[in-house]
Amino acid sequence: MLLLYGVCTYPIIGAVLALFAYDLLESSLLALSSTDTLAALGFTLPITTAMTALAVGTSISCNNKAVKTACLDKNKLNRTITTSLIISSIVILFFTLLALAFGQNILELLGYNNWQSTGLSDHKRIVIEQQSTYLTVRYLGWFFLALIWQINAVFRALGFIRLAGILMLSWLAVKSVLIIIFLTPESFFYQEGLLGVAFTHGISDVLFAFVSIYMLKRKIDIQFPSLFDITTVFAKPKLDVCLVVFQQLITPLSMAVLTAIAASIDYSYVAAFALLFRMEAIFLILPMVLTTSMPAIIGTNYWSGHYERVNKAYYFIFSTIIITQFIIAIILFYFSDFLSALVCPQGAVADHIKNYLNWVPFGYFGAGCAIVYQSCLNAKGKVANATVVAVMHRIVLLLPLSFWGGVMENEVGFFQGLMLGHFGAGLYLFYLFKKINSKSAKSAKSEQRNDFSEA
Repeated sequence: MLLLYGVCTYPIIGAVLALFAYDLLESSLLALSSTDTLAALGFTLPITTAMTALAVGTSISCNNKAVKTACLDKNKLNRTITTSLIISSIVILFFTLLALAFGQNILELLGYNNWQSTGLSDHKRIVIEQQSTYLTVRYLGWFFLALIWQINAVFRALGFIRLAGILMLSWLAVKSVLIIIFLTPESFFYQEGLLGVAFTHGISDVLFAFVSIYMLKRKIDIQFPSLFDITTVFAKPKLDVCLVVFQQLITPLSMAVLTAIAASIDYSYVAAFALLFRMEAIFLILPMVLTTSMPAIIGTNYWSGHYERVNKAYYFIFSTIIITQFIIAIILFYFSDFLSALVCPQGAVADHIKNYLNWVPFGYFGAGCAIVYQSCLNAKGKVANATVVAVMHRIVLLLPLSFWGGVMENEVGFFQGLMLGHFGAGLYLFYLFKKINSKSAKSAKSEQRNDFSEA
């Protein structure tokens, strides 16, 4: 069973790898432009990451509802799917309107206005105009981006895992081709800087949203719900759903604060973040991949009462992550000069990337364990505990320590603070893990005593 599940998730794992690879490709091509272009992208990353996070959060909700209905009442499956998609789309459209109305205010909170007015040149004016166009296109395309993620989640819930993986891989392949076409100066369709990125996302997201809808229509009989069905779903309490979506937003929120801290130190740090935020996902690829498979394994054994198997799985996961991330950190430290020059030709930005490679990856064993443990807690129904892990990691530990490192007034202090924040998340994770396991053991013993006394 587990082997079959692993084989079925290979296309999804490939899609996850392709997603991270595309993000790095996009940033690397923009790095050929200028530091200002990278800084402009860096200021937008917390916003666009939040957009993707909400799209993923609503897709998790669609997935859960489809799985539950498929198990309990298949007759209502088609209507449940369309109801979930419509409600999720309404939520995304609401946030789109908020983003269009208050997007500039969010940029101001990140320190954007000071950067915008500092050293204003003709080239920087062009970059600012490109950034405005880019954000507008991303806001208007948010609905289509969310549809891609939501329908993909429905396919996975219905067992069409191979189709979901192929669709995701095709979407990212088209994006990769378009970004090369639009950002390569020798191309006939060349668009400078963020304009090329805007065209890439706009075309690919709209195109594959319609492809996804077409494929969904081929697989199921789409049944549109009544207004009563929609209002009934909205009226039901959804604490767990809200917490899961909130967990998705914690990372972009921490990215926003980190961007503001970086902007207060030097704007070259913001330019570096345009690459570093994407590189981080690549370096944490093992934990990211494990979040696609381990929650199902942990959840199945947990709800079946096989607690010993769950603990063994946890120890195996944590050991694997710690060893792998330590090896990756050593490699990145050894090749930091080569990698920083390869990824970005801009002098100051390359120096920041080198300092990042020398320090931050040594804290990633804590971040990796926290990411996987959070997803496994959600699978066990412990959504509140999972939210606490995310908040402690990204808000309570990472932000104060990075700020402390930033005010030390040396080039590596900021990155040392980031390393300690990720490292501290690992320490807190093992404390919480031990605490939860202790409670579970006591509860199991209590149940055994009750069964014995009844016998």
